[in-house]
Amino acid sequence: MIQSLKKRTGASIRKICTVLEYPCSSYHAAAKPTPTKVKDDLMAEQIELIFRQHRRRYGYRRILGELYDLGIVCGAARVRRLMKERSLHAIQPKNFVPKTSDGRADQPSLNLLSEQALPDGPNQVLAGDITFIPTSKGWRYLAVVIDLYSRKAVG
Repeated sequence: MIQSLKKRTGASIRKICTVLEYPCSSYHAAAKPTPTKVKDDLMAEQIELIFRQHRRRYGYRRILGELYDLGIVCGAARVRRLMKERSLHAIQPKNFVPKTSDGRADQPSLNLLSEQALPDGPNQVLAGDITFIPTSKGWRYLAVVIDLYSRKAVG
């Protein structure tokens, strides 16, 4: 504000501060960024770079880990504060649970083998099942085919 008044009126900083009853020393102290502010600005740029590289998915904990990997040591509160100042909010993914059936528990599939005799040799009757396994890369599906005679997985 004082700078804009100086540009508009051409008056000196001392005169403007006197009229506003604002200490000149406070103006000069605020005009020069502190070493902490300079470090915060550099760290905030690094945080924003990491945040953008990971497509806005990383929160302060993961960003803190990335900073440690880069050799930058700082506290979690500082990372949170700098992210808040720059309005960096991580996208929260929706929990996804894949369905293993069509969800119709009132009409289960018929058991076609319940009326038949047990198999008397290998590779006569095969059964299968599929399941999902959550991993760090997403959901992975596992399908198994079992020979009902030997009870061994064949595929």
